[in-house]
Order: sequence, then structure tokens, then C-alpha cells
Amino acid sequence: TCNGKFDCFDMSDECNLECSKQILENLALKVSSFIIGGLAVVANLIVMVKNVGSLKHCRTSVALANKSLIILISLGDFLVGCYLLVIVIYDAAIFKKDYCKSQIEWLTSFQCSTIGVVSTIGSQISLFAMAGLSTLRLNGIQGSLRGPGEVNN
Repeated sequence: TCNGKFDCFDMSDECNLECSKQILENLALKVSSFIIGGLAVVANLIVMVKNVGSLKHCRTSVALANKSLIILISLGDFLVGCYLLVIVIYDAAIFKKDYCKSQIEWLTSFQCSTIGVVSTIGSQISLFAMAGLSTLRLNGIQGSLRGPGEVNN
């Protein structure tokens, strides 16, 4: 039975009609994941290239920090987009309809671990950069609210 407990040594008891035969069962989920992943890769690549090219034109340290954090957000989102594309490609091209038979092998493989690390690193980079960008902008807002003669505390 498909209950997550492997009663048979070869784990064949977990491969029946109840179990998932593909990573992404729903066609709409496959298509939307491919579109979102592809757009994330292309769009964030464009953002990174444009912002890296304009780094030399930053005149202040705040502008440089702002551009750098935007590049980091783009890098993180680019990595997550790559993760989505790899999952969709593995589901469509590698596993086809035999994911259930390869599930344990896939989940314990180097490729699965690597793509999981890429996803985690990408999301952590985005989180860190968003926190930094929010702090930078909050500091700018606080600075504009001070009067002309007030000093930072």
C-alpha cells in the first residue's frame, strides 16, 4: 500500500495506482512551472546584466548598496527559476510516467540534493537581500523625516 512505509525490501509496495507517477501530476502545474521558471531565469538574467553594467555609474555608497542588493535579489530569484526548470525538465524528460519506480533513487541522488541546495541558497539570498534593501530604504525614509538641524541618535 502507498502509506510511506516500505514493507518490501525493494520498496515495490509503494508503487501502486494510489502513488504519484510523476513529480508534477497536473498539466497546468507543469506548464505554469515551466513558464514561471523560464521567465524568472530570463528576466533576472536581464536585471543582473543591466545592473552590473551600471554599477560603475553609482556616485554614492547608498546607490551602490541599492544596486548591489537588487543584483543579489535577481541572483536569488534566478537560482529559484533554475530549480523550477530542472524539476519540470526532470519530470517531463527523465521520469515521464515512471517517477514512482525511481522515487527513492531520485530523492537520495546527488542531482536531487544539488538542486535542493540551489533552491535553498536562492531563497536565502533573496531573503537576505530583501532585508538589506528594506533596511536601506527605511534608513532613507527616516533621514528624510528629520529636520534640517537634527542629528542622528
